[in-house]
Amino acid sequence: MLERIHQGVDITLFWLAGIALIVMMALVSIDVVARYLFNAPLTFQFELTTNYLMVMVATLGLPWCLRRGAFIKLSVVGRFLGVRSHNLLHVFNALVAAAVLVAIAWFSGVRTWDKFVGGDAMFGVIDWPVWLSTIWVPIGCAMLALRLVTDALLRLRNLDRPVDGDDERTQDARDSAENGGAS
Repeated sequence: MLERIHQGVDITLFWLAGIALIVMMALVSIDVVARYLFNAPLTFQFELTTNYLMVMVATLGLPWCLRRGAFIKLSVVGRFLGVRSHNLLHVFNALVAAAVLVAIAWFSGVRTWDKFVGGDAMFGVIDWPVWLSTIWVPIGCAMLALRLVTDALLRLRNLDRPVDGDDERTQDARDSAENGGAS
């Protein structure tokens, strides 16, 4: 039940990041057309895109990407370990990364709260509230940390089972079998 809720939140944040990306692309395209064809640029586009939409795109999709295995994995040591040791190493790495992300989420959350309480704004054509720009970092980092902890707990529960795509020896054996034993 908890995993389904977590997946729902991951997907929702991913869709928000996707919508932000589409809005960003549309605004930049409209700005280019308006600027060069009508000599009437969208004066708010740059601030909105760089300070708000890019932050959303960069942070909100992270938990979904981790769940889907979209991050690069380096396994210099892991290939020499057994399944149990490999899973323990993965748990350790996930928990260290989660601790770092919790710290980032905490400090950026405090900063966001300070900006909200202080009513800070970026002055320009539109006075943009700063907290709306910074709030996406603690949300994305906290959800990524939660995803890492969830993955680590699942690995702990299944220490003696290889996880698909993780155990290179298993993957090498599958590749070898698919290629008729030639590798």
